[in-house]
Amino acid sequence: MAAYEEQSQSLKYVQKFGPELEKAVATALAWTGGRVVYYTNEQKIAYDLQVDCCSPAVAKPDVVVSVTYCKPDIPGHSNENKLQLKLGEMMLIKGVFPECRSVLVIGGNKETWLKYVLSAFDFFFDKTVWAWAEDFDKQILNIKNNSKAIALKHAQAWKQLNAEWSQVKLWTDAPINSSLRKSLWEAVSETGCEGELPENISNEIFRYCMDTAFTRHKETRGKVGKEWTSYLNEDWDALWQSRSFFNPAEAAIELSLQRGGFCYRGALAEDEDVPSLIHTLGGSEVDNTKVSEDFVLYSRALDRPVFIQSKSTGGGLDGHGKNIQNRAKEQLARSLFYRGKIEKGSIVLRPKDYFWISVLDGNWGVTKKTPLKYIHMLQWAGYDFLMAADSLVTDDLALNPDNQLIRKLKALDCETSKDQFEKKWTAWGKERFAK
Repeated sequence: MAAYEEQSQSLKYVQKFGPELEKAVATALAWTGGRVVYYTNEQKIAYDLQVDCCSPAVAKPDVVVSVTYCKPDIPGHSNENKLQLKLGEMMLIKGVFPECRSVLVIGGNKETWLKYVLSAFDFFFDKTVWAWAEDFDKQILNIKNNSKAIALKHAQAWKQLNAEWSQVKLWTDAPINSSLRKSLWEAVSETGCEGELPENISNEIFRYCMDTAFTRHKETRGKVGKEWTSYLNEDWDALWQSRSFFNPAEAAIELSLQRGGFCYRGALAEDEDVPSLIHTLGGSEVDNTKVSEDFVLYSRALDRPVFIQSKSTGGGLDGHGKNIQNRAKEQLARSLFYRGKIEKGSIVLRPKDYFWISVLDGNWGVTKKTPLKYIHMLQWAGYDFLMAADSLVTDDLALNPDNQLIRKLKALDCETSKDQFEKKWTAWGKERFAK
């Protein structure tokens, strides 16, 4: 009894966010954390995931406890990113241990979390524990003493995921390493400002970026995009930091779509919403939530939409790839949102009814020990076709009019009639919700 009281007090008075919460939960459970291996191959290459606490051991966990929190004074801070990140991590665990119980401890102040995000956490995870609950300490200790009483949610979906992932033909070529954005930035900063209007810019792709910042943004917002101002002032550091309009990969994709004569939705810095599971969870906040693709087309050959997502590793000019693992995990969650539907309170994974293309910039093999880890993660998320962003351009950074993307979309026989495209895309969305 004395030991229980001691553990209870350590939780009751702990700051309900930050590393202190992680330490308090781990101490109360008396469980260790570590790296859970979720993939191995014949070459003894292993992919693993750091978990906060697990039982009985990382080698074969029966229950995994993860802790998340948001800044205590900023409502909505990173809420949706953390939702996708934690779901992606849970999917990696469930993908190899479908009967492992997933517990999420949520800290911070209740008011700083979006209500629908809290509801989504509670729906997806086997058990959620709110750090602000009056019986928070007792709930944690009950998990320690009786974790097998936690009911498994969505068990069939995780078993299906496990079976599907085992059949994925994984990438064996060298990892994609593209430097389109960096190369164009270096070329532009070396050339300098070429005039006071976008039409004076000689490079077609950068001209499209700046024309969008100057023209479209001014028309919709009443002022030009900051990227255009940075260009005029030759503030190259500021230009590099801006991604909304200085996004050469998206610009090259859109120019390719135009060059190929395809009908599409989406545009540079203007995503297209995709009907998804997240929009069926309810709540007014969900109406303002975007699960979207950079571009959407429709394949006549497959009779389904084609999604195009431009993804960068980030990491600054030195390409350290600091955020690459989070971006890959978020794609796993996105795939769950796209394929999932709710039947009798559980997730059901519908057959994949879209073709998914990712145009990648940056070094996706940045982890030297496991260089294909993040490429494989994108494949488990459901991407059908991966390509390097700089494969869209020539050596002198001009658009290649016969690039890999245009050829792929032609092979998919993507719709070129605007009326037919709009009709098919709208019907696809309605049919998903009807089902």
